[in-house]
Amino acid sequence: MKNITLKAFASVAALAVAAGSPAIAQQAAAPQQAAPQIAPVTDAEVTQFVAANGKVATIATEMNSKLEGVETQEKAAEIQMGAEKKMVAAIQAEGLSPQRYTEIIRLAQVDGELNQKLRAEMEG
Repeated sequence: MKNITLKAFASVAALAVAAGSPAIAQQAAAPQQAAPQIAPVTDAEVTQFVAANGKVATIATEMNSKLEGVETQEKAAEIQMGAEKKMVAAIQAEGLSPQRYTEIIRLAQVDGELNQKLRAEMEG
């Protein structure tokens, strides 16, 4: 039972981090909110974001697989912290700060044009 709870938590956490995936389209279909005060996203950042997001999604999938056999919360936390460090490194390796990566996710949730650019880059 504890294992299922940890797995569910990890899945939610991974989805939150990987929100730049096709889930953006579903979130964008929700009622439009006011756009957050975030600097516009450049074409270069779109490319960087998509590359980083692919790596983040892979790391999240690996983390979920590792969490399946975990018996203790301590071990689960260790796995999650390790994955988080890898995600930050992957984002930075693509030339974005973790803060900017998160800003792009937030903006894509309310900016249909950015959402379309990200989806097109992911598919292309």
